[in-house]
Amino acid sequence: MTRTILRGILAAALAIPILLVGAGCSTESQAPSPDKAQNGDPVKIGVSFGVGDASRWVSEQQYMENRAAELDVEIEVRLNKTDEPKTQTEDCIEMIDGGIDVLILTPRDVNNVQDILAYAKQHNVPVVDYARAITNEDVDLFVGYDSGRIGQTLGQYLTELVDEGDYIILSGDPGDYNAELLNEGALRYIDPIRSDINVILETSVPGWSPDAAKQLVYDAVSANGNSVDAILAPNDKIAGACREALDELGITDPVIITGMDAELDAAKRVVDGKQSVTVYMDLEELATTAVDEACHLARGEAVNANADFDNGTENGITANLITGKLVTKENLDKILIDSGYFTREDVYGE
Repeated sequence: MTRTILRGILAAALAIPILLVGAGCSTESQAPSPDKAQNGDPVKIGVSFGVGDASRWVSEQQYMENRAAELDVEIEVRLNKTDEPKTQTEDCIEMIDGGIDVLILTPRDVNNVQDILAYAKQHNVPVVDYARAITNEDVDLFVGYDSGRIGQTLGQYLTELVDEGDYIILSGDPGDYNAELLNEGALRYIDPIRSDINVILETSVPGWSPDAAKQLVYDAVSANGNSVDAILAPNDKIAGACREALDELGITDPVIITGMDAELDAAKRVVDGKQSVTVYMDLEELATTAVDEACHLARGEAVNANADFDNGTENGITANLITGKLVTKENLDKILIDSGYFTREDVYGE
């Protein structure tokens, strides 16, 4: 296994800020004026998560419900993992028919939400696109991550540590625009060194499936004589699947593996040296922001925005974006434990 690991740059990599598009310019965007919930009348928020099994979504549901209680507004959250027994579209239509004033939507397929958006518009219900950017459709606000910048930071981290050797480059679901932005950001640093590295696998992972990722990595590494030096994994579930594949192959040499979401299992892998880095995003801030801005929209008030987000529409969409922090073994205690996100016992079992 051949690899040149550049020493002395890890601290510099950790100091790289994940910058925000439009940062430093907090703006207000005038919201539409729905028929209901004007002038301080009671607000009812509907939330539809069309998501997988990542633990973050349960946490975000709780954060949203807590914030709604603080604001004394009604909220209904539907966590739809499988489109069964009802599809996400059916969930949204039911909530709109049930009288919600605003919809917070995390779509399962960002390219297939026309029916939901049309029905919401027909019933004068504003839509907050949450966490996954909807493409080529107008929505009232996007609340999410600056995925492109996060991808750049992960790509820079990876390429500064491994400038030659065998690479695996994984991106998320091909229908998820955030996955595309994350991958494009990382490739800004990986592409310039392609002549120096050997990419043994470069593919998307349908449905963000850890099982699919594990098999892809297992097959690619096995076919390459059990040799791999760096893996760009787009989230912690997939990073964990990559680690499992390497363990089953009996690989004990160090492999740099990225991740994202700062899940507890990932934090444990970082401590154990089985995953190199994850990205911590303040999920409570993200969820709270979505509820706050949903209330503004429901009341016809101006929303708080800090970016214009290019989602493929003519003018883009108004956005409120948050950033993240790289988490490695060296700074994990400060970022994840001192902040109260996890306890020391959670991570270290102490």
